[in-house]
Amino acid sequence: MTKTKCPYCWTSSRRNELHMRCGEQCDHKGETFAERQLKNGRCPHGKLPQSRRVCPSCGRELLREYLDGAGRNIAVIGSSDSGKSTWVGVLIHEFQRGQVNERFTGMSLDLLGEESRVRYRRDFDTPLFEEGRPLRQTASARVTSPEPLMFSLRFRRQGMFGSARIAPVVTVFYDTAGEDVARAEAMDQLISYLDAAEGIILLLDPLQMPKVRDLVGVNGSKSRYTDQLHVLNRLGELLRERSSGRVERRLRTPLAVALTKLDLLPDSLAPESPLRQPSGHIGVYDEADGLDVHEEVRAWLDQWYDPAFDRSIANTFETYRYFGLSALGAPPVDGKHLAPEGVHPYRLEDPMLWLLARFGAIRMMKGKR
Repeated sequence: MTKTKCPYCWTSSRRNELHMRCGEQCDHKGETFAERQLKNGRCPHGKLPQSRRVCPSCGRELLREYLDGAGRNIAVIGSSDSGKSTWVGVLIHEFQRGQVNERFTGMSLDLLGEESRVRYRRDFDTPLFEEGRPLRQTASARVTSPEPLMFSLRFRRQGMFGSARIAPVVTVFYDTAGEDVARAEAMDQLISYLDAAEGIILLLDPLQMPKVRDLVGVNGSKSRYTDQLHVLNRLGELLRERSSGRVERRLRTPLAVALTKLDLLPDSLAPESPLRQPSGHIGVYDEADGLDVHEEVRAWLDQWYDPAFDRSIANTFETYRYFGLSALGAPPVDGKHLAPEGVHPYRLEDPMLWLLARFGAIRMMKGKR
């Protein structure tokens, strides 16, 4: 029987192991019981139960659409200031009503559950798109557990005899604090969360790289920066903590590695660079475009960071892909104001589209390189 991973505590349960909660008319209102204890659709006390299933480990309610929609847990990690929260906030906006929505006809995105809707509106949409200000840094998992943002992506597909078929993909995003990535003792608390992920997006901040800081003229104490290779190595170590395979085997979780803040790096990109070209993903994931960008970012990292980074990834992960993007399109004016032109992302969606193609949610077009 297929297991379901709780999107709050990351424990796995079989469907018949999930709990239910006694309803309003029951003297034991709010009490949980195993679903298999139902008798004629009623709780052990003879009353109608609440309809939602409950995680037996943490007691949180599980949305029906998450249980039935083959939820895909995606972990977003990166060092401080890599732009994880900003990337997630702008990505959802672009899939709902932005350019990505326009390029994928018939696609829709719906935030699931009141918690996700309220959190997205408060912490992402309002500051970025209404108030025009940067997001605050994510709180450490040592202070509060990372709350998920759950949403359903729906794609209209052509079925047999011309009929339209809707294929939903329920996706869960978590956001982690940069300090949790940098500190081994803090990141250890996230092992279960990373283990539950069916795809990982690692965001790299180019300003954490000494050569790039010199290139763009950023000054500051080196103690403020995090070695991106260290973040990668910690990620591999933590994933192996739960891996059932042999240590010498590469990890099977697909890894998308995205170089952020491309708007700061135009002088380091050649005029013919694929990173200067518009995205080729229109209605499908264009594999040829993706591979061109992959090789460009790989060469960029070799030149401006460290060739050991790519060797380490290749020896740790079976499947990985490099990306380059800008979530905002231009650097903020200061800590309280975005650029006057507002948010205009560039290739922000590419890592997500690659994972969706691997999940089979969208078609991958394999053209000639």
